[in-house]
Amino acid sequence: MFTQDTLHQGFARGGRDAALKILAAIDPVTYGRDRSSLDGHVSRLSPYLRHGVLTLAEVRDAALTHAPRTAPSRVWKYINELSWRDYSVRVYAEVGDLIWQDFGPYKTGLPSSAYAHEFPADIGDGATGAACIDAWSRELRETGYLHNHVRMWMASYVVHHRRVWWQAGASWFITHLIDGDPSSNNLGWQWVASTWREYPYLWNRGNLLKYAGDRYCAGCPLADSGCPFDATYAALSARLFSGKEAAPGESGHLNPENLKAVPWEPPPTPEHVPGAVVWVHGDRLSITNEALAGYPESPATFVWDDELLKTWTISAKRQTFIHECVQELPVHVLRGDVATEVIRFAHVHGATTIATTPSPSPRFRDIVTALSEVGLTVQVWPEPVFGESLTPLDLRVHGDYWRQISASAFGKDPAPPKAKRPRAKKVRPTEAEKA
Repeated sequence: MFTQDTLHQGFARGGRDAALKILAAIDPVTYGRDRSSLDGHVSRLSPYLRHGVLTLAEVRDAALTHAPRTAPSRVWKYINELSWRDYSVRVYAEVGDLIWQDFGPYKTGLPSSAYAHEFPADIGDGATGAACIDAWSRELRETGYLHNHVRMWMASYVVHHRRVWWQAGASWFITHLIDGDPSSNNLGWQWVASTWREYPYLWNRGNLLKYAGDRYCAGCPLADSGCPFDATYAALSARLFSGKEAAPGESGHLNPENLKAVPWEPPPTPEHVPGAVVWVHGDRLSITNEALAGYPESPATFVWDDELLKTWTISAKRQTFIHECVQELPVHVLRGDVATEVIRFAHVHGATTIATTPSPSPRFRDIVTALSEVGLTVQVWPEPVFGESLTPLDLRVHGDYWRQISASAFGKDPAPPKAKRPRAKKVRPTEAEKA
């Protein structure tokens, strides 16, 4: 992959020191006002959260310092957005590899067979002729970053304008995004595609101009003729979709009831066991790693996962970021099959217990199973909880999950979820009233 990606460094440097500098500079109050603008006050902390260099809890705590305790609403939107990360990780932990399947049917009037599985080369190369799309493709490949609004715009173009399977776009993002992972990434693509939403997500030129200015349109060869986004939403919908419902006979792979009441309780902290070794993985690359803290004198290892690198074709920039994070840690760096290398590491040190931290990935569970099958005990040391609930979590919709954990997400004692407010129905004026 390094031979295909000559730019080995992306927009963010790896490591705890780099993360703390960015964390100290966040402006969560202004973020709530202009986060949707491409020039807005976004923190760009996502790669540090994705790889566990920072925890959601400590970023939340840092955000709360910007608002008086009596007025946490000043940072409400920032903390609410952090909750989307916690939510997506919890969903991923429940559904596993199903994260790569359509949760539900496309609500575009089109069957899943209408979407091509191969990712278009012109999008990947930034050669579509649309200045905005090509600029975002270059930014993704060269920096490993895209603004969240741009991610939605790009996903909408790929799925709805080009009728490409969302999984192909999600894989492209994971290859290049330094913060890419199947939880937030895939759920975002499913949301845009409408396989986890009641209708597809669209944007038009007016929306682009509102949040990006004319930086793309001003020099675009399609600006005066042929712009695929220069239309009303109604016109775009009529052009792109047969309807805003599932095609006859189409169905999804997720039973939403499986996410309705997910058991939750505060994760226990294991007891210290003499002679344990520590396994550090890519979801918690921090000197504050709980397993490292629990066994500060024990041997520790990090294993470059050959299978994962091959499966996801992770970019050189992503690998460099991870390498810089690992360099700060007191670990022996190995490479190969993770379970095999961790087993060998434990045997070399005469250990029967492996201490590590949690991960929502099915691959993590497979590795833990492989370790257990050879007689090793695996201790999972939890990281600080972002939000607690007094009841089993409802993960079908983010809003319901947020109602359950929002009190503790602001550092308060967990509280029962507030009752839903009924949505007021919009009453359209009659022609006489319009007149």
